[in-house]
Amino acid sequence: MSGGATAGLRRFGLLVGGAFLVLAAVSRWRGHTLPPAVLAALGVALMVPALVAPGLLGPVERVWMRGATLLGEVNSRILLTVLFYLVIAPVGFVLRRIRDPLDRSLRDADKSNWIRRPSGPVDPMRYERQF
Repeated sequence: MSGGATAGLRRFGLLVGGAFLVLAAVSRWRGHTLPPAVLAALGVALMVPALVAPGLLGPVERVWMRGATLLGEVNSRILLTVLFYLVIAPVGFVLRRIRDPLDRSLRDADKSNWIRRPSGPVDPMRYERQF
């Protein structure tokens, strides 16, 4: 295993193991008995191999990252749905009640709803970069 991969696995083991140990300490401080023991065991089970033989953490890191990817997909769907229905849709509803953003009204006294452009010479270069 290369030095970069070993360093990455060592960092993973120390970081996640340390997080489990912190969670164990907080859980113990709150008066729990079983969860701190489980969290501390997980923390030690990650930190010891990270210090001694980081290569052993490869499969653990792959499973952890797959779970993180799945959790990220679920969270992004939930957050985007909540954002759409609680922010974007109500703002659009209110703005449509105030005015028509596309100016589609046929009730105007005008003969046509076309918006006239000023006439002038057409520069062909304007078609090269339209955006």
